[in-house]
Amino acid sequence: MRSLTAAAIIAAAFSSAAAQPQARSVDGRWILRADNDARVLLAVDAASGTVARRIAVADKRGATSRVARIVEAPSRRSFVALLADLPEAWELLYDPDAAPVFDGLVHDYRMGEGLASAGPLPVRRIVLDTPLADGLFSPDHRYFVARAGEGRVHVVSLDVRRVIERLRIDDDPAPERGLSWTADGALRFAFPDRQAARVHLLAADGWRWDRSLELSAPARRLLWLADDRPAAELATGETVPLR
Repeated sequence: MRSLTAAAIIAAAFSSAAAQPQARSVDGRWILRADNDARVLLAVDAASGTVARRIAVADKRGATSRVARIVEAPSRRSFVALLADLPEAWELLYDPDAAPVFDGLVHDYRMGEGLASAGPLPVRRIVLDTPLADGLFSPDHRYFVARAGEGRVHVVSLDVRRVIERLRIDDDPAPERGLSWTADGALRFAFPDRQAARVHLLAADGWRWDRSLELSAPARRLLWLADDRPAAELATGETVPLR
């Protein structure tokens, strides 16, 4: 039986559709909002509505970016911002008990080496090969899987802050329209294809393509049925369970 965490039920997918994306922390204290015209993130105190911090959306060389999406990761007590124009993703911690975040090379922060990122919402940079604006999170938000080009899928670990797998497939999966779940302790992902009438299954144990399921028509998206089964919403309007 798959894990029925709130993140899994909500289906932690994200897309680049929102022009000025925002998200609210699970404790209700913070709102993180993008101002893509100014290329900044605004950390807003939800109680007062005041801006507690303006964070320039830029890499270490000063190149700026729009924000494609902001996702709230409740199990990590953080936000994740996907950047549209830079090969980075950012995790911004709102947990007051989180360890210091050092933006650079640090030998031992306990000895005072390096400079911790200032808060609130310090930024952890996740280094990518290419901008990843669309994709799918695991239910615990430890991983996200995203399309890096036709037939190319990257797996990103938020724990180690980098791409951990670069997968290839002859088809063209659309992770942002998929589902993720855990069943009997095993993490699984399912993605519809962008063109073909099939769904691709990815197993996290070894990060391997498990199999592909043939459909009668291309799928617009995957979703959960009321009886807790994964299903595909087809381009024809029909919804069919995945088998």
